[in-house]
Amino acid sequence: MAKQAKVKHEETTLSLSLLKDFPGNPNTHTHAQIDALVQSMERYGQYYPIICDEDYQILCGHGKRLALEKKGEKTAKVTIIRGLTDKQKMKLLIEDNKIQSMSYVNFTEVEKIIKQIGELDIIGFSPEYLDTIINEISPDNMGVDFSKPPQRGDNFTPEQEATVDAQFENIEAGMSGVRTMTCPHCGELINF
Repeated sequence: MAKQAKVKHEETTLSLSLLKDFPGNPNTHTHAQIDALVQSMERYGQYYPIICDEDYQILCGHGKRLALEKKGEKTAKVTIIRGLTDKQKMKLLIEDNKIQSMSYVNFTEVEKIIKQIGELDIIGFSPEYLDTIINEISPDNMGVDFSKPPQRGDNFTPEQEATVDAQFENIEAGMSGVRTMTCPHCGELINF
């Protein structure tokens, strides 16, 4: 293990225009993720700082910066880490995201929390998913009420019925060849 350099942390607020992307940052951010970050920041504020080095090169928080820019913000809460070697900066860049992805999500517990909240506006979850959990819609019926008789939604006009009938007849005609076979021994046609 390499000798640890003496590092210093400085909490501050910086102009977003001063912050620079880390060259070759392997982490990409989808529009959906940036939109979710924007929603979160609008609801709770910027509760995690962007991490950068003494040259204002972002080590952690590229997505946060994009979300703040999308919101129209001009500044960000930043932690400047001074004294890192170039290798330590690269390690922090990839370790931060990797460590976050190593967590295990217990979806049973997540569902319990969703039920306690009971609302359809939890960031990162679709309203349909939340509704399924909150209202305990089982995957086998997805909201179908089997206590009521089924309702037909195929009220076809006579023209539509004729088209469907013709399509069915075409399928039947195409299948007729599939229902016959020639015997490889005697050459006789066999019908199924």
